[in-house]
Amino acid sequence: MREFINLLNPITINKADKRYEVAKVLKKYDGKPVYIKDVDGYEILGNLWSRDSLSKFFNVEKEKFLFFMLKKLDDLKEPKIVKFSGYKKESPDFIHSLPIPIYYEKDPGPYITSGVVVAYDEDYGYNMSIHRMLVKEDHLVIRMVEQRHLYHYYHKAIKEKGYLDVYITIGNHPAVLLAASTSGDITFDELKFASSLSDVDVFSLDFLVPKAEIIIKAKILNELDDEGPFVDITGTYDKVRKQPIVEIEKIYVKDNFIFHALLPGGIEHKTLMGLPQEPRMFKYIRNTIPSVKNVRLTEGGCCWLHAIVQIEKKTEGDGKNAILSALASHPSLKHVVVVDDDINIFDINDIEYAIATRVQGDRDIVIIKGAKGSSLDPSSDGLTTKIGIDATKPLNCKEKFERII
Repeated sequence: MREFINLLNPITINKADKRYEVAKVLKKYDGKPVYIKDVDGYEILGNLWSRDSLSKFFNVEKEKFLFFMLKKLDDLKEPKIVKFSGYKKESPDFIHSLPIPIYYEKDPGPYITSGVVVAYDEDYGYNMSIHRMLVKEDHLVIRMVEQRHLYHYYHKAIKEKGYLDVYITIGNHPAVLLAASTSGDITFDELKFASSLSDVDVFSLDFLVPKAEIIIKAKILNELDDEGPFVDITGTYDKVRKQPIVEIEKIYVKDNFIFHALLPGGIEHKTLMGLPQEPRMFKYIRNTIPSVKNVRLTEGGCCWLHAIVQIEKKTEGDGKNAILSALASHPSLKHVVVVDDDINIFDINDIEYAIATRVQGDRDIVIIKGAKGSSLDPSSDGLTTKIGIDATKPLNCKEKFERII
């Protein structure tokens, strides 16, 4: 993590209280890396990974980042195992000494928001995924979404031995964070994907675990406790649920470790959640529209609910088919706009221009009622209305839409 300070040139703050002040600082500079030198005697980095900073780190143009990830997905590599050294072992109670922020006023306690949970199953292999974890007096409570693969690992392990062994890593390499946020088949090996994205060191402990600032050995138990309310990517509070208890066994920390605080609802949260979905969406849409050029989940749509799809239109109806494919490729998607390849999908003004000059509501808007949408959408009651906007030019009168300026 310390090397990121020189690379990203973050805004430096001398001191902040972990109760609300860390969140206020991160919110003030949302989208810009922040280095806080003193939070209860420890250092914090936040707002690290936006589309821009990830592109800078991996030396890839942001417009081509999707294709960088697609290439690496086709070239998975075995991780590089290194000697486990340079860590101090601490007791489970040390969790309360860490500078884990309380972000917002209704939060029930401190939350680990950047923790990567690593699990291994003999049938499925490795799984890495990011989950929020509430810190309580003598345990953690993990939010485990039913559709995530860790949920299946957990229930399989509960039947077999009554608990799931995991490691929780905090202060991770960006390749680990991207891989842990990427959706694939349950046998998809996120560790290999992280290693294909960049040179990532891993330790061979009970099983392979990526190098990080903080490593927590734990068990997810067959016991539940209240989790929430907590702010999710929409910037609104998620509800209270009964979720699994995590029992900490050991904590390992690097000398002079830096804690990674991920602001709930901030740009970093949205980017890590949404950007890794784009390659999967692109491949799915390409099955229907081979001439698809690019896909973007937008920050204004929380990098989850809104997408822009760029195509080279070949036949009439391509725009509508691209809409249907996009909605199917990402079930949480609520609104999608399809544009021609002369529109810059990273420029909101260009997208709005396409809607303004190429769309007629009765002809170019697709409305699908009563569809299953995202549970994160506060306007949804379980079902949602999905909308697609075909903002492509008709093929029979292209000259009418030629842009002069």
